Amino acid sequence: MRDLYDLHRFATKPFDGEMLRALVVLKLWQVRDPFVPDALFEKLRSDKYDWADLQRLLRAADRVEPEELVTTVEHRFDVLRYLTELEQQVIADTRRPRSPSFAEQLRREIRQRHSDLVRQNVM
Repeated sequence: MRDLYDLHRFATKPFDGEMLRALVVLKLWQVRDPFVPDALFEKLRSDKYDWADLQRLLRAADRVEPEELVTTVEHRFDVLRYLTELEQQVIADTRRPRSPSFAEQLRREIRQRHSDLVRQNVM
């Protein structure tokens, strides 16, 4: 529940969604847990949240309606749904005998993207 609220807060900040998606895919590859975007968004829409617990933790000024919170997170993180071909290959490689070449290629792309953003003074 708190993670969902944290994502809602993070959704209001600028970030590179494509880099985030690549990092998620790579991190889950490292722990051998394939990233499944549809499962993530299905879980977001589940009714398994203790909204009352969250409301007790928040100041009145920070409270958000449950539907608004979920919709904001779903909309802002929608970029996670659109996997590149390389990201799909890394995900496919997650559970079978590992071939680090796809993951290494994705890691290089992440580093290059980060360098480009730093050069552009975006980060």
